[in-house]
Amino acid sequence: MKKNLFLLFLVATVSLFTSCATTLQQDVFQTTDLNQELMEEISVYEDRFILIDSDYLLTGKIDPSTIKIFHDNIGEQLSKSHLEPIIIAHITAIDGILYLMEGKDKKALDCYNSAKATKGGDDYVLLLGTKLEKDLNKSIDKANEILSFDPNNSIILLEKGKLLYQQKQYDKAIALIDQAFIEFDNQNRQSYRAVYKEFRDKVWTLYNSGISSNNSNYSLTAALTKELMVQLTAENTSLLEDLTRGTKLSSSQLIDKVEKAGLFNPAGDPENSKGLAVTITNAETINRVACARFLWNLYVMKKGNPKLATRYSSRYSKMANAKSPVADIVLENVDFDAVLGVVENEFMNLPDGKNFNPGKEVSVLEFLSYLKLLSDR
Repeated sequence: MKKNLFLLFLVATVSLFTSCATTLQQDVFQTTDLNQELMEEISVYEDRFILIDSDYLLTGKIDPSTIKIFHDNIGEQLSKSHLEPIIIAHITAIDGILYLMEGKDKKALDCYNSAKATKGGDDYVLLLGTKLEKDLNKSIDKANEILSFDPNNSIILLEKGKLLYQQKQYDKAIALIDQAFIEFDNQNRQSYRAVYKEFRDKVWTLYNSGISSNNSNYSLTAALTKELMVQLTAENTSLLEDLTRGTKLSSSQLIDKVEKAGLFNPAGDPENSKGLAVTITNAETINRVACARFLWNLYVMKKGNPKLATRYSSRYSKMANAKSPVADIVLENVDFDAVLGVVENEFMNLPDGKNFNPGKEVSVLEFLSYLKLLSDR
């Protein structure tokens, strides 16, 4: 008798799981082909939502007044008669995601249940269901389940990329975000690529920087200081080992070693006879030209060839009517060699293809990305 009851329970469980999976599969594929009119009506709400979501990803903040207006607009729309079920489900799910951002989980869950009952396979209903999971791994599992039925679901691909970003799996995150962008483009939803580009670039920089647990105590968006610049170099590379000789030094001791080694001096004045090292030693924050100077000195030291330091000024001094290839760095600039060196070796770039922006502050994250590129050469 017990055996028969167990078999009945097992069959019922398998049947329920199969039924749920089949339902999800059917729901997912119901939303792959929306007509143009419905897509245009839905995109009005999506475009507003993704601007809020992208900003939230980058800053962790929301504007309550903006979200309240959005809630009100959705409420007004839902009060209209004869709305298509897909539109009702879609904007109700967006409403729920906004409530989640505000920390109003109960309202978010109510939105999810209502939207799911209306059109459970809508991609934003699926997205809200994924977001309602409090555990990151469970959210990823839910995303994986949806993608197993609908591998080209752009919304869920992007969401899984965001989740992996939160887990600091930047290599996997960037691959999924790029895959999502391709799918969005195929669906003529190019606004997603434009809006999330800054977030995508941030993930790429994190991946390219080789961010490790060494840097978990630093604010990656903080402005770089000389103390951080030297400390991060010591912690993330072997470039200063000849100076430290394997000894763990305090920040002030490390800076003293680096300063005496001439790594704060411009390439054209290695002995600091003009006292120009003060542009780093006395600086509250490090700008791009000071960062370039330090990185170029590190590179020259790494290569063990002091002649590299002034290779560019030496070359240009022999040319008649020579002109700097960098619009905002003249030939006479004491850091001309450093700027050309870091740009030519692709540790740093010309943001607009012409100017170096020498006075712009450098963030910790940006410095780590430059440092990684230098270390790999």
